[in-house]
Amino acid sequence: MNHFHYLSELGEIALPNQQKLTEISEKNEQPIIILDSCVCLDIITLIKHKKSARVDKIKIFNLIEYIQKNNIEAIPIFALIELCYDKSTFEIQEDKLWDIKNKIDFALKYPIKRLKKLNFDYNQNFIPSKNPKLLVTSIAPLASNLNLYYAGLLKIREISNNGLKNELAEKNIQKFIQWMINLDLFLGLEYSLALAIFGGDSKLRSMIKLGSTPEKVIKSLWGSAWDLFHARISCNAPELNKIFQKSTYPIFATRDYALYKLMAPHVENNIRYNSSKLTLRTKNEYPKHYSSEFINELNKTILQTSVDRIDKPIIYNHSKINSIIRELEAGLI
Repeated sequence: MNHFHYLSELGEIALPNQQKLTEISEKNEQPIIILDSCVCLDIITLIKHKKSARVDKIKIFNLIEYIQKNNIEAIPIFALIELCYDKSTFEIQEDKLWDIKNKIDFALKYPIKRLKKLNFDYNQNFIPSKNPKLLVTSIAPLASNLNLYYAGLLKIREISNNGLKNELAEKNIQKFIQWMINLDLFLGLEYSLALAIFGGDSKLRSMIKLGSTPEKVIKSLWGSAWDLFHARISCNAPELNKIFQKSTYPIFATRDYALYKLMAPHVENNIRYNSSKLTLRTKNEYPKHYSSEFINELNKTILQTSVDRIDKPIIYNHSKINSIIRELEAGLI
């Protein structure tokens, strides 16, 4: 069946069948599907343009049918925050947020048989309720995380611009590891991304926009930083349990293939507890530009670094990170 990509804290998954849903219920867990921003945008486009919408309608219909058939809660809140904040002030634009959320709610609740036939008129069929006041009106509390992920992406791109030949792969990943050591912070997903890109995986280069103008790079990498933040939290059941005050079985829905490919094999190792969790590679899965001997030594380094940091609190040096961002942005070519 034609579907979006789905991830849990275990990595790549299919949407749970009835037997799995029963098992989840018996554990007193509630399955939730967290929609990323691109899935939300596809749904909004479908509601606005119906037949002329240039989206994969089958994927949208399959997801909504599954949600309705199994009475699953779909959560777009993290995507809404990403899509609806003012870039200059970090303030959330409430009117825009509720407009988008209303369209998504309409699509998720409208009878799927009629939705598939595009037999609806949103302006006539949707009955808006009074929107509650937002408890959070700014993304400023998230800025530290977003800036850190953004800086990591900029650094990967800077190293990549100096060459991605086979013979540079091992030197490149060592540069990125040293950069993280100097920052005194380790980034699991960014490390995996760097290891893949430097190791010859061209499909993931879309996340760092090689060959683009500085303006496009800044916009795209900031979007990728949001994607990494969104994916991290959406696959982290303990953190979501705290946020929603209930035991959850989270499923992250995305159509972003690069993000999915980055996270699918190693979600739990990369994001479970904090950004510094790093992934070890086995002999059968390391990227093609690295030797097995190098990967063995790299794993030892990563393992020792992880052990050394087990009880070390994560401290963000905001001024240092902001300075690094300014320097890396100034060097964009």
